[in-house]
Amino acid sequence: MRRVRILRFEGESWEGREDWVAEEGLIELEIASGSPLYLSCTPEGVRELVYGHLLAEGLIRGVGDVLAYREELDLERGSPGEVVRVAVTLRGAPEPPDPQGIIWTPCGRAASLPSAGLSPLEPRPLLSPQALLELPRLAARHSEDFRLTGAYHYAFLFDPSLNLRAVAKDIGRHNAVDKAIGAELLAGGDLGERILFVTGRISADIALKALRAGVPLIASRGAALLGAITLAHRYNLGLVGFLRGGRFNLYCGEGWLTRKEER
Repeated sequence: MRRVRILRFEGESWEGREDWVAEEGLIELEIASGSPLYLSCTPEGVRELVYGHLLAEGLIRGVGDVLAYREELDLERGSPGEVVRVAVTLRGAPEPPDPQGIIWTPCGRAASLPSAGLSPLEPRPLLSPQALLELPRLAARHSEDFRLTGAYHYAFLFDPSLNLRAVAKDIGRHNAVDKAIGAELLAGGDLGERILFVTGRISADIALKALRAGVPLIASRGAALLGAITLAHRYNLGLVGFLRGGRFNLYCGEGWLTRKEER
């Protein structure tokens, strides 16, 4: 974040003051010798973002699939924001997307749904509905930068005992999810025992990221879109929306919730 000088109009008068704003940065990601991929992002947690993105896009299955990682700041292209060049070498070449498995996302981009590699999850009780209601309150403790800027999306990973295992913020909600997944991947955590809580809506590509990473349950303060709900039913993904004010909507995955407070 940076502080900038602004003029604020309130009532009938102007006031000069400083205010916090979120930064924009760019990651130029080169996989082997292929064409670079560009990620507009908040320029922090770069390594976590890259590893999380690779896992959540189905390009790797674990940390060991990244054979080489190189990161450097491109000082010649530092405007309007920081530019970071990252080159990775992966074990095996990424497979091209299946044209029969393309899904459109609400952000104007397409995500590929591979015909192989994803299997239906087997639901098992992770936490109670009452415990799930605690997530917004716990997450609010780590959202100070949003209150300062109003500009960030957040992603949180909790374990079934409501311990916070990873938190990430970014100007892009997809990046925030990738960063949280990448942080837990690099920490050696079990993503199959994590609950992903996000502050933005849950679209099909967010659901796909969770499925590829092995995260069994997603919850959001906002809405779940139809594409995400369809994927959740296809793969038994736990999907919760409008988690706020002591209530939530369960779209799929009742088997991930216990019937009692005790777990």
